[in-house]
Amino acid sequence: MTEIDQHLSNNNLTRLSKYLNYQISTVGLFVLSFLSFGFIFLVTIAAIIFTPFMLYVLYKENKNGWIVFFIILVVIPFILSTILHFTVTFIFPWYLIVLVIFYFYCFLLRLEVNNWMRERRSRLQYLLEKQRREDETEVFMTQFNK
Repeated sequence: MTEIDQHLSNNNLTRLSKYLNYQISTVGLFVLSFLSFGFIFLVTIAAIIFTPFMLYVLYKENKNGWIVFFIILVVIPFILSTILHFTVTFIFPWYLIVLVIFYFYCFLLRLEVNNWMRERRSRLQYLLEKQRREDETEVFMTQFNK
């Protein structure tokens, strides 16, 4: 593990990136496709559990635009589908559409979080290189002044 990775390892943004980049094998998806109700249930539970952590990290990183985008893209359609569910009985597919929109949001967020991580890693690498150059200059100057 490099020094840069050590600095980034205890970061919530790193954990968010790891969760967003997690991939299920094709065989696993194929097997889950036969258990469609169970699959939908697991995907819904995963979204419910993951959402507070995702919003917490976005809040801590001061990414307010992404929080507003989440509210517009996911929360408002969920509220509307819940209201429509009480007035119209055959509205269950709307919940699935909201779930698909949530995972589309996660896909877009994944792309952006990877950019944030790349920027953070570059900035940290620059600072470490700058510190190393300053240390080398200081060592050289102490040897030169003797």
